[in-house]
Amino acid sequence: MNIGGFLPKPLFVPVSLAVGALLGLGLVALAVQAAQDTKKIEIVIKDGTVKSLSGYTLTGTLTEISVRNEDTMIHGFNSSLFTPDMKVEMSGGSLAPGKGPHVYRVNAGKTLVLKFTTPRLDDNRSFAFWCDIHPSMKGEMLVVEVTGPDGG
Repeated sequence: MNIGGFLPKPLFVPVSLAVGALLGLGLVALAVQAAQDTKKIEIVIKDGTVKSLSGYTLTGTLTEISVRNEDTMIHGFNSSLFTPDMKVEMSGGSLAPGKGPHVYRVNAGKTLVLKFTTPRLDDNRSFAFWCDIHPSMKGEMLVVEVTGPDGG
């Protein structure tokens, strides 16, 4: 006897269970991914100073830093958080030519967005950020470690 026209009945049930199990694993993966929300840090530049800084991130977490330039001039952005080989996705800005892999520019009235995964750390740390064009513009971002040195 065929069910659905192409599988014999004894084979239909195990195949259905296998497909259902695979779909269930996919849903579990989606639930885990949703639980790992992107952490956001927002920096606002205005009148030649860092006017506000909000947010934080966790170690080993997808992170988004937004640098909103409400000033009338171009600004730079760099941070001790970035390692030379770190993969960073950038939008709304540009790399500073000849300055290294993680020195960015954000034009007046624009927002630079950087997306990356923070490195694993053994403890909470503050990381400096600064404008390489205007040395008096600087601040700190907090990266929080919640799993402990053993990762558990």
